[in-house]
Parts: sequence; structure tokens; C-alpha cells
Amino acid sequence: KFNINADITYTKTEGLGRYGTGYDNRNVMQSFRQWWGTNVDILQQKRVFDETGKNYSWNMYGLSNPNSDGSPNTDPHYFDNPYWMRYNTYNTDERNRYFGNISLNYEINSNLNILGRIAFDQYDDLREERINLGSVDVSRYFFNDRNVSETNYDLILSYNKDISETINLDAVAGWNLRVQKWDRIFASTNGGLNFPGIYNLDNSTSPITPNNTLQYDATKKVDGLFGRISLGFVDTYYVEASFRTDRSSSLPVKNNRYFYPSVSGSLILSKIIDVDWISFAKLRANYAEVGNDIDPYRIVDAYLINAGFNGQPSATYPSTLNNPDLKPERTGEYEFGIETQFLNNRLGLDVSLYNKTTEELITPVDISGASGATGVFINGGSIENKGVELSLTGKPIVNENFSWGVKINYSKNKNKVLDLAKGLDFLTLASVQGGISIGAKVGDPYGVIRGTDFVYHENGGKIVYTSADAPSSSWVGIYARTTTNNNVIGDINPDWNGSIKNTIRYKNFDASFLIDIQKGGDVFSLDTYYGYATGLYDFTVGTNDLGNPIRNSLANGGGVIIEGVNADGTPNTSRARTDWYANPWGYARTPNAAHIHDASFVKLREARIGFTFSDKMLSNSPLNSISLSLVGRNLWIISKNLPYSDPEAGLSAGNNQGNQSGAYPSVREVGFNIKLGF
Repeated sequence: KFNINADITYTKTEGLGRYGTGYDNRNVMQSFRQWWGTNVDILQQKRVFDETGKNYSWNMYGLSNPNSDGSPNTDPHYFDNPYWMRYNTYNTDERNRYFGNISLNYEINSNLNILGRIAFDQYDDLREERINLGSVDVSRYFFNDRNVSETNYDLILSYNKDISETINLDAVAGWNLRVQKWDRIFASTNGGLNFPGIYNLDNSTSPITPNNTLQYDATKKVDGLFGRISLGFVDTYYVEASFRTDRSSSLPVKNNRYFYPSVSGSLILSKIIDVDWISFAKLRANYAEVGNDIDPYRIVDAYLINAGFNGQPSATYPSTLNNPDLKPERTGEYEFGIETQFLNNRLGLDVSLYNKTTEELITPVDISGASGATGVFINGGSIENKGVELSLTGKPIVNENFSWGVKINYSKNKNKVLDLAKGLDFLTLASVQGGISIGAKVGDPYGVIRGTDFVYHENGGKIVYTSADAPSSSWVGIYARTTTNNNVIGDINPDWNGSIKNTIRYKNFDASFLIDIQKGGDVFSLDTYYGYATGLYDFTVGTNDLGNPIRNSLANGGGVIIEGVNADGTPNTSRARTDWYANPWGYARTPNAAHIHDASFVKLREARIGFTFSDKMLSNSPLNSISLSLVGRNLWIISKNLPYSDPEAGLSAGNNQGNQSGAYPSVREVGFNIKLGF
């Protein structure tokens, strides 16, 4: 008996971004929105752009850097006019995606069948960035054209049979081949644009060189054999074991095969305990291992081709060395849990405890530049994660016309670096602007933030320089800071995460809302690091304890007295200058720790209201079903501790978390959904 299935989907998406690509451009738009009319009247920025079409910014050079004839320089200084940016510094993207699968299933007999399947996911996208002449940043046109695909080929033999009235055997054996392909080209103008508003590589000021382009073409294949066997006894006791071996083309031949097993068991307690108020109960325990490889081209070093010099070709050795001895990563995890339903499934509880250890972690590490390179890929150590996950569900009200359901999720994870490669003291995951590094050493969580810190008195107070001990007069009234930047000043890992979802139904109407919660976790803000120094933020203006503008010079009664203690532990009384960039808050004087913020938040993540047409309403319609819904996402930050921006507006994902730079204002999404059934 043959059975053929096919499912193929095509999607097309287009996007337009309008607020620039550089740190300064992104940050200024946020500043304008947050302090509408406090420091600068944004409507005046709009008026001057509408009238002139030029980039006249509130922050011009003016007479500080005049034109050659002595007249004020109207070029923007640090920040563009945001309305100029809207039409002259913008991004576009377009994506076409195809995905689906085709399968053929042959039923050999009632117990045995074989399945052949091909599943694919392919997309191409084009991303373009534009900065026009006249902007603060160097004008340019940049594009990123990517073609990415993944195809999986599966051949699976399945066997299922009741061996006896009480024992069931379920077994699977198979082969899988995963083929991933990347074809990318990046290109940018060199030195700016010749003519404004023409975004094309031909409009480059200087010739395009290999330094302005990058082509990447790679294919990775992973093939594997796997098997699984499951035994069930009287629909109550279950044991399952599996085994898999993979071989990856991105690892050295001598280390490219890795094995990983798993075993699990479960017990349906509700089959043993006959209690009316227990609807269902199951205990489970399992252990599983999994292997992992790396991206292509991390085994053998190859020269990088550069722009020619005096007509002669040139190439350089890579700054990060590859490693012909890499081994696959290995992760082993224990998990224990219980799943229950009570009172006719009106109340449910699911709890899991886990402990996961990753060994032979593949990562780039820093090395001495005297070696001819600054980094190398190695198997860098082992990391442990352990925690708890809890899900509580309830249906307080259920009747024919009205129902109300609640689901509460909670998770808590603790991680720790157990071991690092010999000679490696600190595993650097990211080194970011501001002198910050994110990483870990043995005994630390995976993801501590290191930088300069305050100097503390034994009474716990932050020490402030006085005229008697300041390095210079410009440091008087300023916090003392450590001379080293390897102090642990934050941890990107939250204490716990949670969510609460309510679902309500009344006749044909339904509604739901989801609240997300994060407690703890730290983030370093490059926005406040620079913004406090340049006077963008609201608290950098106002009056001081003397009733004078704080931006006045000290001679004119300006400045502030910051909270802290002197070296002898007495309260600080020294007044600090606040009329320049080296004030007590910004990057020039303050330690990195001053810009570490708590990333806790409570958000209304999603809300939905819908209506479903009844069968009676559709009795004279060719449609079988109609449902309408209005959906909103990221609607409201109910509570947060990070000032001025969204705690989730990080610079990147992956290892580079806990670092915020040029954070966009939060974006709400509202959509309308129509589903028709024929």
C-alpha cells in the first residue's frame, strides 16, 4: 500500500527601515521621541526640513568650526536632522522563501512500513542600506544578497506490534542526510557617493576593491544513522532507548563522526492510583546526549585576498586561525518530571528538573598577536546548565456559553563554567565598544560582563575624588574607578522568566492576552555611556541644590554634588563640573559599572480578540468556516528598570547578549487575521 504526500509553501516579504544604520543616527531618533520638546522642539526640525530639504540639525558645528569665510558652519555635528534621516538614510529588504516536503510511504504489512521523504527550506533575500551625501556618517550604498537552503533526505523503517495483550513494541531505524548551502555576496561603495541620491556601486567615490566586497559560498553535509526502540507494558510502563551516529563534513576527517544515545522511562501513575480527583498523572525520567559540529571552513587556514598594491596582488593570513584538530561538541542532559491533571482536567501541573553539561565547547579564543594572529578556534571547555521549568494550567470557569482558562509558566536556569582549555583564564564571548567584555572563567556563570568598576570604601560607599586626592582638577567631585577593566560588573543571565496567559470565550467571541516577565539579568548600555556625556538625556539639564542651572560653570554656580563618600568615609561635598562631556555621568570619567542596568521587565506581549461564525450563520454560504481576529504584539511595557529603552532591544543575539547600542524605540505590531474554510 503506497501513500504519497506533498506540501509546498511560498512566502514573500518586503521591509523598509527608515532610521539609519549607525549608532548616532539610531540613538538620536530615540532621544527626540523620549524628550519631545524638553531639549529640542522636534517640530522645528520638521519645519526646517520641509522648507529646505537640507540636513539642518539642532546640533550644528556653528562657530566652533566655521566655514573658510568665517560664517557659521551649518553641517550637522554628531546627529542628523531626524526628518532628513527618514528620507535619506534608510534600509530595504526583500525575501522569497520556499519550503515544504514530499513523502512516499509504503506499508509492507500491518506492522511494518517504510517512509521516504525529502524536506526542503530555501530562501533568498536582498538587504540594502543607504546613507546619502550630507549625512553625519560617510555616504554609502551597501547590499547583502543571500541564498540559503537546507534539504533533508530521510529513509525510515518503522515497526509496531502488540507482542502480547500487555506488551507493545515500537521500533524505528533510519538514515538521514542534511545538506546546507550558503551563497552570499556583500558589497559596498568605497569612500562615499559621488552624486547624492544615486544608490549604486557605480556611484562609488573610489574604485571598489576586495576590501569592499565579500563572497561566501559553502556547502555542509551531515549524514546519520539512527534507531529507536520503545516498549510499553499494560499502557502504564514505558521504556525507550535510541542511538544515533552522525558524520559532518565541517569537522576534520579523524574527528568527524560522533555518537549519541538516549534512554527514557515513564510511569502512568493514574493507572495505578485510582482517585477521582486525579484525572491523569505521569512520572518521567530521561538521559540524552547530542553532538554538534561547526560552520564550514574552520579546519584549514586560507589566505584572504586584498586590494592590490601598486598593481601587484596581495593577500594576508587570517587573524583568527582555524584548527585541524577540532572535536565535536557533546552535550549530556538528565531530566526528571511529573505531569498531572486534576478535577476532570480543570487543573494541571507540569514540572521538570534538568541538568545539562556541554563539553568540548567549540569557540574562538584570543591569543597573543606575537603569534601572527589574534585568535584561534579550539575546544574551549565545559559548561553546566541546571534548572527547573514549571507550567500550571487552570480552567476556573467552563460552561456552554462562557469559559476562562489560565496558563502560568515559570523557568529558572543557573549556568556555570566547569572547565576551560589549558592556559585559558577567561573565555571571551564578545569584546564590545566601551572596553566591555562578555564571557566567563571557571566558576563564573556563562555570560558575565567585565569592565571598570567603582572604587568602594569599606563602609560600602562609592569613593569620590576631592581636591586633595584627584588626579587633576577635572576629576574633583567625580567617582574614582578601577584601573583595570577585568572586574565582573554584571551577569546577562536572568534570575527567572515567567508568563501568564488568559484565554476567554463567550459564545462566538474569544479573547486572550499574554504577559511576559523577566526578573534580573544585566545589560550594558552604550547609549547611556555616550549619551550622558553628550547631554542628550533629560537629567543632564535642570537646577542644582543652589537653584542654578547645572550646566552653568562652577564659577557661575553650576555643577552637582554626587552621592558618595570621600576616601576617609565621610559624605561627599565636592562639586563636579557638568558643563562639558567629562561630567560625572558619561564615558569620559564614569566607570563602566555606572552603565550596567537591570534588564527586568513585565510586558503585555500579545493580546487577541476574535469572532467565529457559527454553522447557522454559514448555512447559506459556500464557506465551511469563517473566523476574524485582531492581534496585537508588544503592546505595553508595564514595568522595567532600564532607563530610556526596551530591555530586550539588544545589539545582537547569540553570545553577544547583554550589550545595548543604538536601541530603537519599542515597536507595537497590530494585525487583522481572516481565516476562510472551504
